[in-house]
Formats: sequence, C-alpha cells, structure tokens
Amino acid sequence: MTPSTFTPQPTADALLRAWRSGDLLQCLPAHLKPETLEQGYDAQDRLFSTVGGQRVGWKLGVGSPAAMHAGKLTRPLVGQLDAARCHPSGVRVPLPALTPVTVECEVAFVLDRDVHPEPGRAPTADDIRATCVTFEVVRSRFVDRKSVGWPSFVADNVGFEALVIGEHICSGIDDRLLTELAATAVVHLDGVPRARGLFGDAATDPMHSLAALYAHAAERGQVLRAGDIVSTGAMCEPFDLVGTGHHVAVKYFDKELLFSV
Repeated sequence: MTPSTFTPQPTADALLRAWRSGDLLQCLPAHLKPETLEQGYDAQDRLFSTVGGQRVGWKLGVGSPAAMHAGKLTRPLVGQLDAARCHPSGVRVPLPALTPVTVECEVAFVLDRDVHPEPGRAPTADDIRATCVTFEVVRSRFVDRKSVGWPSFVADNVGFEALVIGEHICSGIDDRLLTELAATAVVHLDGVPRARGLFGDAATDPMHSLAALYAHAAERGQVLRAGDIVSTGAMCEPFDLVGTGHHVAVKYFDKELLFSV
C-alpha cells in the first residue's frame, strides 16, 4: 500500500465497530492497515468524525524519553478527547466489555487562548489557563496495542477510552507545584497504594508534551481552542485493571480525584 492508495474511512469504520461492540482485534486486515503515522492520523480524524463526538481537548501518549526511545519515536503520539468520555471525579466509568484497561494518572493543562497552526511555535505560560490532574483510562481496540504498530495505534485514537478530570490545582502553570505533585502523589487501587510518581527518563515532561501537540497541530492545520484540555501523559506509573468493582483514587495537596469501574 502507498500513501496515495490508503483510504482512511474503511479503517475508521472497522475500529468504530470494535469500539462499539467491545470486541478486540488481533490487528487490522492488510488492506485497512495504515503504514505511516500520517495515514494513522487520517484514520483517527475519520474515526472521530464518524463517532460524531464533540472534541474538548487532546491526549498525549508514549511521551517519556524512555518510551519514545524504546518506540523509536521523535515525539509523543496524539489522540482526541470526546466530551461524552470526559467525566468529573467520582464517576463510574462505563466499559463496553470486560477487557483489561490501563490507568494513567496525568498532569493536564487547560488552554487559555486559541493556538493557530504555526510551525515552530513553542508553548508559553500565557497559553495556559489552569493546571489539573486527570486519570486516563486506556482501552485499545487491539488485543495487544504494542504489537500492531504505531500507525494502527494512532488510528485507534491512541487507545483513548475515558478521562476523569480533577479540580484545578492552580491558575496557569506552577513548576514548583508540579515538582511537588510528582514527588507526593500516590495512586491507590481499592484502598491500597498502587503507583507513585515517575522520575528521570521514565517521566513525561508536561511542557514537552504540550510542545509536541503544537507541532502536531501545525502539521495538520488544526487550531487548538481556548478551553481545550490537554492531558500530557503518565505522571505516575501506569497499571492495568481487569474486571469491575475496582476503585481508583489519588490524593494530592488538599484534593482527591477518584473513579470506579
């Protein structure tokens, strides 16, 4: 297959059927499989359009230096957030099937102004209205998202299933608070400590993720909107959940963010 022969809509349709049914795919059929990240993003756009959702922001994945090096990526992968799958603290996240999900506690920014496509534009503190903590629930439409290749995972909207959004921890961005947050946050699973903050090459740099989103949007001619939430990637060690009846919570400063499945 060449870029000129790839048609993204059938790929999006196949992924949407799996998303709605809860079935997991071993891989996409050869005639539907994107071979480049650009093709993957074309299919992702069609998937999001076909769902008919309201985009309220963006998610970044595979964004730590260690993850990008291992995945031979030059920047994080980008997915789109659907309003219907973004929830406040305390929600019971509905899942279409009893298949494993990955939980990631993340730092997120709320944009304070529109960011128009501009190659080389770097984010500034003035772009950020507020900082908050999120839980992303990752549920790929593939049995093994790591084996199908990055273009297919990108087409699958980078495995996005749901986002649970916490209260603002500060207006704008506060580097001191972010450092303290990563050092003190502990994620509990069913009341037992399960994950702590990541450091070094295993940690995602939130501003690096935001810069990667700017570059992605510039390449695809996409305006980032004031009020968009940008969940920047794992702050704490990700972990998998299987089955229902689980409760996940993180306490930070004087706040708590929690959800159940």
